[in-house]
Amino acid sequence: MSVSREQELAVLRSVVYASLFDYPLEPAQLEASLIGVAADLAAIDRWWRESDLLQATIEYRDGLYFPAGRSDLVRTRSRREGVSRELLDRDRRILSFVANMPFVRMVALSGSLAHLNAEGSADLDLFVISAPHRVWSVTVATVVLSKLLGWRKRLCMNYVVSERALEIEPQDLFSANQIIHLRPLIGHEVFERFVKANGFVRQFYPNFELPDPRPASPQARKPVLERALAIGFAPLAERLARGLYGWHLRRRAATWHSRDQVRLEPECLKLHTSSHRASTLAKFDAAMADILAREPVTAAVVRR
Repeated sequence: MSVSREQELAVLRSVVYASLFDYPLEPAQLEASLIGVAADLAAIDRWWRESDLLQATIEYRDGLYFPAGRSDLVRTRSRREGVSRELLDRDRRILSFVANMPFVRMVALSGSLAHLNAEGSADLDLFVISAPHRVWSVTVATVVLSKLLGWRKRLCMNYVVSERALEIEPQDLFSANQIIHLRPLIGHEVFERFVKANGFVRQFYPNFELPDPRPASPQARKPVLERALAIGFAPLAERLARGLYGWHLRRRAATWHSRDQVRLEPECLKLHTSSHRASTLAKFDAAMADILAREPVTAAVVRR
């Protein structure tokens, strides 16, 4: 059976998109992040071997897929994995601190550290889901306490939503890719509901499977403390946090480079003030267009 155009493009798009972050893919990672097509490892391997286009544009070496001519990505990945593990080991206390904050329901690593693809200056990017009506107070309390503990420059909580606002916008490739690469630390059941609430993810990544759940931690649930805080103090803290922190953020709106990626809402606090969404998608489109524009030439080279 010959390789279809849809299958070729699925593999090519997946490898090219990952390469925008200087990240070559293991076979299992390519399977999980295959864009738009469901297939197993054996099928993907066959497509790569039988397609002139894929043979010309994608290399497989040292157990990794990457764009042709980019073997440097193999060394980059190895180096960054080492750096990332050191950073995560260093910041273990910060992760435990955020996970044990009252009204936190899920904490997930995001960004470069979630991929083990960080450089030495990488922030600890976290995606957090809180209890309803607690987004702002959770964020402010975490920011203030982390500053007092000397962690503020490393901790980046720029996306916090409540269990009542699980749908993500915009529903595009960039968002879907971010979601499948989240690495939940606590709250696996909440993460599962989050993925179900964003069904568009499986339109882009039909092979995506939820990570294996970790054992539930009694400390992460904090029921006694939360019940005590909920008696008057927590609602007041939420109103104060939203009013004061919202005022502070709006004062800095002129410095935001991507205003369309900022949401200051009761159940969603998204502070992607310097989002890479537009530039990443533009680079992806340009890279794909360049490869496909040279397709007759690359295919001819392979056939010789």
